[in-house]
Parts: sequence; C-alpha cells; structure tokens
Amino acid sequence: MDHAALIDRFYAAYAGRDADGAAALYHPDGWHEEVAMSKRREGREALAGGLNGFWRMLPDAAWERRGYVRAADTVAVPYHMTGTFTPKGEGATRRPIALDGVHLFEIRDGLLAGTRDMWDLDLFRAQMG
Repeated sequence: MDHAALIDRFYAAYAGRDADGAAALYHPDGWHEEVAMSKRREGREALAGGLNGFWRMLPDAAWERRGYVRAADTVAVPYHMTGTFTPKGEGATRRPIALDGVHLFEIRDGLLAGTRDMWDLDLFRAQMG
C-alpha cells in the first residue's frame, strides 16, 4: 500500500471510530506516542485501547488535514482537531476543544511502524476548564 493510501485509511478509521481497524494499520509491534503527555503505547491491543479511551473523552473528535509532507518513509500531516471534551462523572461540564497539531507517520513495508502526535498540552488543559 502506498503512503497516501495508508494515511487515508488511518484517518478513515479515526473518523469511523474503528479502533481495531486503526490498530491493524500498524505492524504488530507498532507504537504511538503522545508527545505532549510523554505517553507511548506499543502493540495493536494497546493502540486500540488507547483510541477507545480517547474517544470516550472526545466522542466527536474530528481531524481536518492541512497538508502532507513526505520525506522517505516519514510523513508529516498538520491537522486541526475539534471535539467536545466529555469529563467523567455525573453533571460534569462538556467543553469544546480545538487544537492544531501534527501527526508524524513512520512507515515500514506498507504498514505503520509508529506514529507521533504533537499538540499543545497547555492549550488543551485551558480549554478543558
């Protein structure tokens, strides 16, 4: 699969809330790193679990891609993400979130070796309230 098609499938899985489908795009030992939070998940099961947790927190998250830069087997995709932060607990206040970020994709043999997501943690926290 070419790089662009792989990344299109990644965002389609995100849009469809298909955690297992997104995780299947990675090598079995693939990883995802949330740079702002210094968190890294490895392996398809952990990747799917992380996405399901993310979607509980931001159930309507949507990514608007803003370009595509490829350098060998690394691709950078700037994006604008919007969603509604949904805290745990009864009566908690939902809040709109809007963040700019960059996904970095490392591709090997037609699958994702790993991804890094970079965004502003301070801005995210400020919007959460």
